Amino acid sequence: MKSIKYVPYISLLFMSQAISQTARETSSYLKQAAISETAGTIHIVANSPRPLAQTLDALQQKYGWVVDYEDPQFISKLDLAETGDAANRAPASNLLARVPGGGPFSVEFPASTPEEEKTLQLVVDSYNRSNNPGRFELRRGKQEAFFVVGAEARDERGQISHQRVLLDVPITLATRRRTVSDTVNLIFRKIAEHRRMAISVGVSPRNLLDHTNVTVGGTKVSARDLLLQTLTSTHRNLYWRLLFDPNSKGYFLDIHLARTS
Repeated sequence: MKSIKYVPYISLLFMSQAISQTARETSSYLKQAAISETAGTIHIVANSPRPLAQTLDALQQKYGWVVDYEDPQFISKLDLAETGDAANRAPASNLLARVPGGGPFSVEFPASTPEEEKTLQLVVDSYNRSNNPGRFELRRGKQEAFFVVGAEARDERGQISHQRVLLDVPITLATRRRTVSDTVNLIFRKIAEHRRMAISVGVSPRNLLDHTNVTVGGTKVSARDLLLQTLTSTHRNLYWRLLFDPNSKGYFLDIHLARTS
């Protein structure tokens, strides 16, 4: 994202090495995290631009835990990598795309009936001790919902810095009957009024969102709570991945329908 304006020569050398190493490692990214069990221990090995989100996907596959995920803003070169993957490239562009510079991440925990909140906290804490980009918080919402929220990332000087979390912003939404798509887009517009940050719907079950009506609203309610209300009102097992795009410096909200066993 934004370049670092000035650092001492030695720091710049280490920074360059770190970025080059991250860029080289993108070729080893996994399509999905590997999860295995040996000697009563669950092992998860992830490797992707967002290895924490990939780990949450593995936990969903293993235990059916549906956890929402939100990127912080990745604005330092130390938190980025470049890839020639066409899936990450801007339309009609031959330039390398910038992606979060995640890499290998592994975690393990006892296999015997893991408790969801305790295990999620262990995973988040382990990630925050790794060298991967971003620092995250586990939050518990209404109706037993869990959110993994990006609250810190490196700033323009390369230092870990706290950020204003996008979906924390309080907004007011008139309580009316709308389609899910219209409600989500209205929430986005309200966020943009406060934070000047563009959000677009990315991957989603469009037919469901466009043809399902919900009645949602509130006064000075966090955007996250309104989004949760909206998706919960469909009576379908939906969850989101709020992903920061270093190329446009905006966000995409991917909405997924959780698989049922």
